[in-house]
Amino acid sequence: MVRTKPISHFKQALSGSSLLFAAMMLVNILNYGYALVLGRYFGPEQYGAYASFISLFLLVTLLPMTLQQVGAKYAASHSSVAAYTTRLAWGVGVVLGGLLAVSAPLLAPVIQLPVAWLVGLGLVLPFYALLGVLRGEAQGKQVFRALGINLVLEHAGKIALTPLALLVIPGASGAVLATLLGLPLALTQLWGHAKARMIDLAARKEVRRYALPIFVGLAAQAVIINSDVLMVNALLDTERAGVYAAIALIGRIVFYGSWAISAAIFPMVAARHKDNKPHHDLLLIALGGVAFVSLSVTAVCALMPGFIVQVLFGDAYLAGVALVAPYALMTTLYALANVVSNHYLALGNHRAGYVPLIGAAAQIILIALFHDSSLSVIYAQIWAKGGLFLLLCTAAYLGWLNPKGGQDVLQ
Repeated sequence: MVRTKPISHFKQALSGSSLLFAAMMLVNILNYGYALVLGRYFGPEQYGAYASFISLFLLVTLLPMTLQQVGAKYAASHSSVAAYTTRLAWGVGVVLGGLLAVSAPLLAPVIQLPVAWLVGLGLVLPFYALLGVLRGEAQGKQVFRALGINLVLEHAGKIALTPLALLVIPGASGAVLATLLGLPLALTQLWGHAKARMIDLAARKEVRRYALPIFVGLAAQAVIINSDVLMVNALLDTERAGVYAAIALIGRIVFYGSWAISAAIFPMVAARHKDNKPHHDLLLIALGGVAFVSLSVTAVCALMPGFIVQVLFGDAYLAGVALVAPYALMTTLYALANVVSNHYLALGNHRAGYVPLIGAAAQIILIALFHDSSLSVIYAQIWAKGGLFLLLCTAAYLGWLNPKGGQDVLQ
């Protein structure tokens, strides 16, 4: 009888993460199929440009992801802040989107992307921020089925719109247009999870205090995941940059596949902490699940890299075969680091949001110093991400990431 609760918690975590994992796997399959068609249709140079745009696109997701994670924490505690975060989504989204659109003529030559792509991204940013609010409500309430469907809907809509977009605007610009139009389509499905009740002033201040480290942590995450493709696009020739972008897409299945486990467990940790219940078992479940998924994918990448590259992208990308396994291993290290950081953020610890900044800074510096080849860029990231994982584990073990009044979950 003593083990009944841990077993039930494991089943609950497994059930929720299984739904999200299935959705993320479907999203990855859709995206990889999409990438396969685009990669073969465009060739390395145009595909490399589109992949760089997607990396920039993922960088700006730190706003909707911040709102999602903040909303998930409060919704998990049965205290929705959706009305307030909706106002933040519109306000901050319009400001940041406007800044991106206005600065596009200056930024575009630096990252070697068309001005129109950046302006379009700025215009849809407020809608994406609102989508983050709605996803946070669904995640916090553990409505994983609706959340999973929404993730699939966004990417399926993008794919469905692409043929029409390519007829209107040929080339990579058509794919960019379809990607941007897919976001508003996903909004309607989650409208029912927003609440109209406004919270009081004290609660708003609490939300902002909690949102800052979340924003910083997700900014670091966005840099860690996406800066390599943007930097390679700027530092290496277009042919190698296109091949690297294709390999990065393959390797990122490790992170996005394992993300489902952390996303499912995050609201459970927040709820346990609010009720002053033990939560160390959820960290161990998350670490074990992410390690199993990530290392399994890495093993497949190590055993048949040539087959994977050829099936997904064709002979034009075979120059990147040697990159597949190291990239997957590098992403595994970050997936594990992200589990530790998210666990302590769910407990309300602010330091857990700032520590990843060290990893982000280390990655940018190391890539800037060591970019003689695509492989050297990956090895630089292995050092940065591996160091971040060890730093977070050490900080957790020594109690530096403990919530106020809490006990170390790793001891």
